[in-house]
Amino acid sequence: MTYFPAKVRQGAGMNEISHKWSPITDLPDNWNSLTTDSLRHLAEIWHEQKDRLNQGAIREFTTRLKRQWAIETGLIENLYTLDRGFTLTLIERGIEAIDIPHGASNKPPHQVKRLIEDQQDVVEGLFDFVKGARPLSTSYIKEMHSALTRSQGTTEAVDGLGRLVEVSLRRGDWKLLPNNPARPGSGSVHEYCPPEQVASEMDLLITWHQNHMRDNVSPEIEAAWLHHRFTQIHPFQDGNGRVARALATLVFLKHGWFPLVVLNDDRGKYIDALEAADREDLRGLVSFFASLAEGAFLNALALSERIITDQRTDESVFAAIQKSIQTYSTQTSNAALALADKLHSAARSYLQSTRDRLDAMNVQQFDFELHESNADNSHYFRAQIYSVARHFDYYANLEKYHCWLRLRLQNSRNCSIVFSLHSVDRNFCGVLAAIVFLEYREQQEGGTQVDGPYTVCKKPFIFTSKDSETQVLPAFNDWLRESVLAGLIKWQQTL
Repeated sequence: MTYFPAKVRQGAGMNEISHKWSPITDLPDNWNSLTTDSLRHLAEIWHEQKDRLNQGAIREFTTRLKRQWAIETGLIENLYTLDRGFTLTLIERGIEAIDIPHGASNKPPHQVKRLIEDQQDVVEGLFDFVKGARPLSTSYIKEMHSALTRSQGTTEAVDGLGRLVEVSLRRGDWKLLPNNPARPGSGSVHEYCPPEQVASEMDLLITWHQNHMRDNVSPEIEAAWLHHRFTQIHPFQDGNGRVARALATLVFLKHGWFPLVVLNDDRGKYIDALEAADREDLRGLVSFFASLAEGAFLNALALSERIITDQRTDESVFAAIQKSIQTYSTQTSNAALALADKLHSAARSYLQSTRDRLDAMNVQQFDFELHESNADNSHYFRAQIYSVARHFDYYANLEKYHCWLRLRLQNSRNCSIVFSLHSVDRNFCGVLAAIVFLEYREQQEGGTQVDGPYTVCKKPFIFTSKDSETQVLPAFNDWLRESVLAGLIKWQQTL
C-alpha cells in the first residue's frame, strides 16, 4: 500500500495547482532595499547597553524566550493545544517545574511535555551551535530534525483509498514521497520540491546561505530568505515548519540577537507573509521578522539596572548610581530628543490638516479640535499610554520625553484620536516610540464614561538616536497617515 502525506490524495496531480514548484532562487538583486535601518540601530544600541544591565535579569529573559520558542513552535503546527493562561505559566516557571494538568491540552500531558522538552533541547542546541562557530550544513539540519521529532513516532497520511492513517515518521532523513498539501475547501494543491530534487536543492540552499553570511546580509533579511526557501523545498516528511523557525533563529543568534519567537496568535500574519514570499515578494516576511526582533530588543532594554547584591552597602548603591548617570551621554540624548521634536512637529502638521479637512465639511452637529500637551496637561492619557505600551509589550518611559496630540471629534459622544511620542525603557538610551489610539468620553449621570483606549496603529513606530531625519521622516509619515486613517474609520463606523 502506498501512503501519501495527510491531505494529499493519490492522483492529486489531477487537482488544480494553486502553487507550482520551481527551484529555489537567491536573494533579489535589490535585497539591500529590504534592510530595516531602525532595527539595525536598535540592535547596535542593545549591544552597547547590554553589559551595563543586570546580567541575571538578561539570562532569565533569554531563558523565558527559549521556553516560549519551544512551546509556540509546536502550537503553530497544531502538534498540541494549550490554554493561554497555562502557556504563560510554563514560560514563567519552565516545563520541568510543573506538570501539565488534564484538560489543559488536547493531547495526553506526558506526550505534550516530551514534545516541548524536545523543542527546548533544540533551541538550547542552537545556542551551543553558535558558540562552537560551526558552519551550517545539511547534516546539522538533519540532526536538528531528528531532535525535534524525537518523541514524534508517527505522522498523518492518506492511503490509496483516501483513508486517514498514522504512518512511521522518518527522522533526520529526506522525504521519499511528495508532500504537497491540498488546501481545505478547494482541494487545490501547493507543490513543494519533488523528493528526487531535495538533496541538490538543500546543497544550493547551504551554499547561498554561506555566501550571504560572508556578504553581511542583514539578519532579518537572511532569516526570512532562509526560512522561506527551506519551506519551498520542504525536505522532510513532517516537521518542516519547526525546522524552518529553528534556522531563522540560528541566523538571529549568530548576530547576537534573540531567538525568533513566532506566536501562535500571529499565525495569520505569518502565513500571509509566507504566501506573499511564494509570489516572490519577501518584504512582508522580512517586516514580520523585523517586528519580532524589535519587540525582543525593546523588552531587553527595559530590564532594570537593579541593585541585587545580598548586602546593599553604601558603596554598592552609590557605585550603581554613578554607573547609571555616566551611561547616558548628553550627545546621544540630545540627538534622540531633537529627532523626536521633528517628528512631533510633523505629526502636528498632519493632524492640523486632518482637522481642517473635517472642519471644512461644515456639519453643525460636529466640532473638530486639535489639542496639544503642555506643562499643565502633560499628565493626561498616562494610563492609556501605559496600557497601549503593554499591549505592544514594551515599557513606556514618560519621564525622559513625552508629548501628545489629540484630535477631538465632538458630537453627543466625544471621540479622541490620540498621538503619543515618548521615550522607551526604564533607563533611557536613545530609543523612542510613537503610538496612536482612540477613546470615547460620554457625559452620563454620575460622571464621565470612558470607553477605550482602542489601539489603531498596527505597531508602535520605533526610532533611535542613531537614525537620521531623512531616514525616519518618510516612514514615520506613512505610519502616521495609516494609523490616523484607521482611527477615523473606526470612529466613522460608530456614527
